[in-house]
Amino acid sequence: MATEDKKPKKKFSRRKFLQRGAIIFGGTVVAVIASKGPIRRFLAQKAENMDFPLLVSTQEPSFWFEVLPDNTILYKSTKLEMGQGIFTGLAMLAAEELEVSLEQIKVVHANTANGVEDSLGTGGSNTTLSLFKPIREVAATLREMLKAQAAKQWGVPVAGIKVENGIMTSGNHKATYYEISTSTKEWKTPETPALKPFSAFKYVGKDVKRIDLKPKVTGQPIFGIDQTFPDMLYAVMLQSPYIGGTLKKLNTQEAAKVSGVVKIVEDNELVAVVAKNRYAAEMGLQKIEAEWDVPKKWQQAEFEALTTVGLGTDVRIQSEGSPESLLEKTPDKVFKQEYRTPLATHAHMEPHGAVAHVEKDKATMYVGTQASTLFRSAIAKAIEVETEQLNIETTYAGGSFGRRIDSKHSEKVARIAKIVGKPVHVFNTRTQEFQNAIYRPQTHHVLAAKIGENGKIEAITHNQATPDQVLGAIPANIGYTLLGADFVSAGHGASILYNIEHKSATLWQNKLPVHTGIWRSVGMFPNTFAIESFINELAHKTGKDPLKMRLELLAGNEQINQRYKKVLETLAEKSGWNQPKAAGIGRGIAIGNDRKSIAAAVIEVAIVDNQIRVKKVTQVLDAGLAINPEGIRMQVEGATMMGITAALYEGLTVKDGQITATNFHEYPMAKLSDTPEIEVIILEGHTEPYGVGEPPLAPVAPAIAAAVFDLTGKNLRTLPLKLS
Repeated sequence: MATEDKKPKKKFSRRKFLQRGAIIFGGTVVAVIASKGPIRRFLAQKAENMDFPLLVSTQEPSFWFEVLPDNTILYKSTKLEMGQGIFTGLAMLAAEELEVSLEQIKVVHANTANGVEDSLGTGGSNTTLSLFKPIREVAATLREMLKAQAAKQWGVPVAGIKVENGIMTSGNHKATYYEISTSTKEWKTPETPALKPFSAFKYVGKDVKRIDLKPKVTGQPIFGIDQTFPDMLYAVMLQSPYIGGTLKKLNTQEAAKVSGVVKIVEDNELVAVVAKNRYAAEMGLQKIEAEWDVPKKWQQAEFEALTTVGLGTDVRIQSEGSPESLLEKTPDKVFKQEYRTPLATHAHMEPHGAVAHVEKDKATMYVGTQASTLFRSAIAKAIEVETEQLNIETTYAGGSFGRRIDSKHSEKVARIAKIVGKPVHVFNTRTQEFQNAIYRPQTHHVLAAKIGENGKIEAITHNQATPDQVLGAIPANIGYTLLGADFVSAGHGASILYNIEHKSATLWQNKLPVHTGIWRSVGMFPNTFAIESFINELAHKTGKDPLKMRLELLAGNEQINQRYKKVLETLAEKSGWNQPKAAGIGRGIAIGNDRKSIAAAVIEVAIVDNQIRVKKVTQVLDAGLAINPEGIRMQVEGATMMGITAALYEGLTVKDGQITATNFHEYPMAKLSDTPEIEVIILEGHTEPYGVGEPPLAPVAPAIAAAVFDLTGKNLRTLPLKLS
């Protein structure tokens, strides 16, 4: 294993970070306005890596760690544990430098009252990568601070103090971390000490069971929906069942008569039934007579047509050579196809909501949020209190996938709590989860390629149409002015990674009358489906093996190609790609590059009762340094199942101006009985970890589509994949 640079780093300065951030942003504004095309393409390529820095307010150890009386260490995480297993990985990293056992690390969510501000939040499969060095540096700093105080008290050199399991010794002297921490009044924070070499790691690289397994299995109240306050009330908000619907008439008289209802909140657009229990609140909601002003009763076909290549604003994000010119000159050599992905929702098990208590001089909210710092600012503004008066207590989240980064629902919860003057528990009904969500945007893709002599791909273009996912949230449409299209999220992965001389990628920015946002694997999922499906079709048309063709197309940049080559060759070996298939089995392949990671899959399918059934998935993942291989395997398995669901089942439809799904019976998803054999192979050989949670999702849908073609000869180009 490689040895890391052990040069100490200077202490973090938030002031310097803010100054540098302002300079960078200001410079970017000027540059983009001055030369939009080239700068946009440059930024689009940078966005492909989704490599964001850690944006925290301080790296002082006292804000991150607390030594408890039993000599365990409490780590206050600014990142949300939403099922991805980050608490375990971060505990492993902290234990390494603190010289304690893994059992001595307890991880909780930091609150905003006394925790570290994290401006970036949790997302982009960036948690472990962004914290990989900082958490070890802070842990090492705390260890050295404790050793320095012990040396001072004992009158011995710091270098002579040994530490094991949080117990310091030097000659006849012995003390625990806790004993030293409680006997010290003034602390001096040293320069960041050198980190231990990778060869000395005790935990990193080894399989470790999740540290949050027991509380989740035993049903401890650790999620937002579980939180309670004395004398707490329950509320359900009235939300429009129609797309773009606004309240025209309202009658709440019968709702107010329901037993247990204590108040009907009517505050401008906010209407809610507040009751002594959840059942009464829901019954009261059903008694409300509401008439809605519906701007248009959308139907499925016209709703889909809103997202079409050629409509809206086009922004070129990749341009190499002259692909369009070559395609126009030789139309008889051009192969062209279209692909579509539907509107989808997050469908996480825990409904969206929060528990809030707004008092005279302070406010508290319990919520599983991916962006506690953003929530704090937005909610404080909504209820007109100083930011410092509001404390966000982040809880575990029962699924998230990008949905819990938006604060608007929680702002309304806080407003209700302020109006009623008591703690209030407000969570969506399941119908509201489907009809009033933030959706994964639908997409339309048109790909074309010129096929030359011997099946050589000489030029390729990718035109993708999509609504944005995050750009519209930037104030005053600055994002559209500067960038033109949302290539950071909705367009993520739209560029052609293959080494083809003439290639381009263009985003057509459309708008939908529903709120679209981030959904796990961001734009990488639909873009990989389209591009990799197209590559599979090109392989068939040119008579080439799909795996060998990819190796040919990836050749050129040897440093990059070595990683791809190893992934594909490992995949071929482990999946039996070159071996005969069993009767009635189709086999397909796809590969994706996301968050610096490379994920590739070979998938085998069968047709049972005219339905596509996935039988086996072989996933190879090169995600850099594997902190916890067991956690990575679980993440790949979860992403694979989510990919199977998205490929074969998920998709929202629109009828008469409404999202038709009201619960899971109208929004089918993969069940336990649909779980195939999943083999996960982890490739290592790097000095830092890369993204894990989202990359394995990308190749699943195109690999399934390719396997269906291999078995049936049918090319399915629209998700969810259906034989008829």
